[in-house]
This record gives sequence, structure tokens and C-alpha cells, in this order.
Amino acid sequence: MPGTEPDSLDHLSPGVTAVIAALDFEEADRVRLMELGFIPGSSVSCQRVVPLGDLAIFQVEGTQVALRKETAARITLQPSSAGREPDADGG
Repeated sequence: MPGTEPDSLDHLSPGVTAVIAALDFEEADRVRLMELGFIPGSSVSCQRVVPLGDLAIFQVEGTQVALRKETAARITLQPSSAGREPDADGG
């Protein structure tokens, strides 16, 4: 359904995979997140949202990383592939 895809990582629902488009951070923070695997073009999935909290657990590059909602909000997702599972052939 048009308009229902998440535009940033903080809107990604558990179990959904998306592709990272951009990181809106100062250089040092952007580099640290990229070291953790948050690289534009990489797939990321939401594993779970911590109940009554400000954290969500994301799977990226084979690692689980907890991010605060305010941090996840600054990671944008590619609209064309956000919110859909990859096809069986990887595409």
C-alpha cells in the first residue's frame, strides 16, 4: 500500500527488513555507526522493540545492535525496498 513504508529506522516494525539509504549524523557518529554495519545500501531488520522503553534491537551485517529511538530516527531507509522481505533469489 503506498505511503505505508517506513521512512526511517525508528518506524521499522519487528520482523521487517529494509535497506539503509543515509545516515544523518556528524562525521564521528556516522563513522561509528558505519563501523557497526549501518552502511547505506546494507539490509537492516528490526528484531524487537524493548517494551516501555526507548530502545529497539536491529540486525545489521550479522550483528544485533540496540539503538535509541532518536538515533534510529536519523537513519533513513530506501523507499523502493523498505518494508518488504527480500525475494527467495535475493532480490
